[in-house]
Amino acid sequence: MAKSKARQGAGPQRPAANSGEANARKVDDIEQGLAALPEIPEDVVDEVPPVEPETATVTATRLKNLFDQVKQQGENYKRAREKLSEKEADLNAKGLEVKEQQAALDKREAELAVAEKDLAAKRMAAKAGFVDELRAITKEVSEKIDAMLIDAATWGAEGKAKALEATAAEQERLAAERAQLDSEWESLRKRQADVRALEAEVSSTTEFLKAREASLDSLVQRRVETEITTVRDDLEDTKARLQAELDRVARKDSEVRQLRNELARFGDDPDGLKRRIEELSEELRIKKDVLARRPPEDEVSELRSKALRVTDAENEAAYWRSRYDQIDSQLRRYLVNVGELEVLRDERDALASQRETLRQAIAQQKSDWEELQAKESSTKPFPACSDYDEDPELAREVIGRDFDTLADLVDEIRNRMATNPATSFYYSESDVRLFLAGLASSRLHLLQGISGTGKTSLPREFFKALAGDAAVQIVEVQAGWRDKDDLFGYYNAFEKRFAESEFTKSLYRALLPANADRPMVVVLDEMNLAHPEQYFSVMLSLLENSTTDQGYLDLLTSEIPHLPKMFEGSRLPLPRNVWFVGTANHDETTVAFADKTYDRAHVQVLPATYVPFQARNQGRADPVSFDALDQAFITATLEYAKEVTKVKDFLRSSMREEFEKFGVGWGNRLERQIDRFVPVVLDGGGDLTEAVDHLVATKLVRKLEDRFGVRPEDLDALAETIELHWDQLQSSSHPSKTLEALRKESKKLRGGFGS
Repeated sequence: MAKSKARQGAGPQRPAANSGEANARKVDDIEQGLAALPEIPEDVVDEVPPVEPETATVTATRLKNLFDQVKQQGENYKRAREKLSEKEADLNAKGLEVKEQQAALDKREAELAVAEKDLAAKRMAAKAGFVDELRAITKEVSEKIDAMLIDAATWGAEGKAKALEATAAEQERLAAERAQLDSEWESLRKRQADVRALEAEVSSTTEFLKAREASLDSLVQRRVETEITTVRDDLEDTKARLQAELDRVARKDSEVRQLRNELARFGDDPDGLKRRIEELSEELRIKKDVLARRPPEDEVSELRSKALRVTDAENEAAYWRSRYDQIDSQLRRYLVNVGELEVLRDERDALASQRETLRQAIAQQKSDWEELQAKESSTKPFPACSDYDEDPELAREVIGRDFDTLADLVDEIRNRMATNPATSFYYSESDVRLFLAGLASSRLHLLQGISGTGKTSLPREFFKALAGDAAVQIVEVQAGWRDKDDLFGYYNAFEKRFAESEFTKSLYRALLPANADRPMVVVLDEMNLAHPEQYFSVMLSLLENSTTDQGYLDLLTSEIPHLPKMFEGSRLPLPRNVWFVGTANHDETTVAFADKTYDRAHVQVLPATYVPFQARNQGRADPVSFDALDQAFITATLEYAKEVTKVKDFLRSSMREEFEKFGVGWGNRLERQIDRFVPVVLDGGGDLTEAVDHLVATKLVRKLEDRFGVRPEDLDALAETIELHWDQLQSSSHPSKTLEALRKESKKLRGGFGS
């Protein structure tokens, strides 16, 4: 095209001016078309030498330049197509390689699915007891999964590096494939997590089943022993009653034989009858003297026994009177001796006189009995409590004093106990603060420790320093206590009087005006000598429900006259200002507390020794107000609400899963205790570690003691996990109590003293 135009421009017959202008326009169009072509990649353009256009001085030169440019552009596009073909082949090879990797991943995924099915089958076998085999297989599957994940990660990285070398269009496609690979890799990770979760679930379920089996065996054993003991006791009681009945029957038979012998011996002999009547008269005289000399302390029971004896005497006299009438009739028929008849008449008159005397004595005894009944009915059924109502000191209202902060109160009480004029008690600041925080979280405390560590002294001296000597009542628990009557006392319907225990009297004193605003304590010394879940069961229920409702002690079945003033009908209100502290030793003479008792109580283990310190004398002071103390607890709860939430989140996120592996958990009761316990520890000068460490050690770790199926290496791992996660509390100290308890239990198991 360009050559033909050049010939036309150079020929001898040149066209007119209009033809030249048309050719110039065509040349301009071609140049514009070349300029509008897309740019060739630089790596292609560099290989083709550029064509330098000559100066278009004439039309032919300009056309030659255009021809050369078009030819160069064609060469450029040809080389560009070759380069693109090479890249397309390279990309196709890379695509095949990615497909091969995808096929390998699919194969790995299929193997993983088979491994998961195998793991599920092994888990079913583990439930039948193949725990060791399951763990070995689970470990092997986990190693295979880890290898697959490493391979998948490596292949994903190679695919990503190769995709970056492709063109822009292929980059999008490879990016999609890479996203798919990432998704599948994430799926593999999730499946690995599921496999590990299944492994943990199988392990936890197996341990739980073993623990459950052991607990059921223990429960069955205890119930069997209890039933055997009950049956043996019933058998012994039945044997005793049977023996007593046999003895009574034997005595009755002996009396019948004796009476028959006497009857056979006397027969119809008047002299023998006379002697018998005299013996009966003497016996009646002796019985009358005995009746006249009844002791005052056994007045009622003696009257009843004498009345029974008098009745027997009357019956016997009636028998002998009938017998006398028979003999008299016989004498009238057979005896003709007037002298003998007169003698018999005199004896008859004497018997009649004695009978009249006995009748009068019985009437007098009946009158005395009725008088005694009337006197007893007018007495007070609760004499000690009624006397408290009449005591002017207890009737005068006493308002307690306020204090600055809980930290000041802890320091004051600790110094008062250390400067006790009788004996100094050097309790640590932490023990005093934890005891005070326990008052806020629960009204039942359990103090444990070896003998002589001050378990009884701590609550006694604490409340004396807090509210004076009148604030403390110590009740010594007996080994034979079985039900609430041993703790509260009982009502004697015959005497119409309640046998008041020291426990009941202390609760009544706490309701009176002098003590209504005074914090008070009842210390149950050696609480676990008997089963607390038996004799203290009513109080456990009342203390659990009294957080929201007023509790009442049902001491009587119905209302009776002359009850003390603080009674509401037949019930005694449970005072809000009284705490109950039980001290406990653990030896062969005591019983173990049930979990429900531990869960409802504030548990504190006292150290074996204390370090003396320089105490400050606090001087005399009025009792601290109960209302002020309770308001301080509420204020601390509101002030440290964020810290409480932080503690709950920490326990849920870091502790719950670890303890659930051992079958240990917690519910709303512990969280309610945390709401009151943690703020008081903080307001009393402690930190989060002191509060949470105490709760974890006494509420959670304690349940791992002597627990079936717990291994020492599991406890060591738990201790390391707790120490690792403890930094989440952002506290500078470490959970010393928790770690010490775990390591102590682990050491005990390694020594062969555990389950």
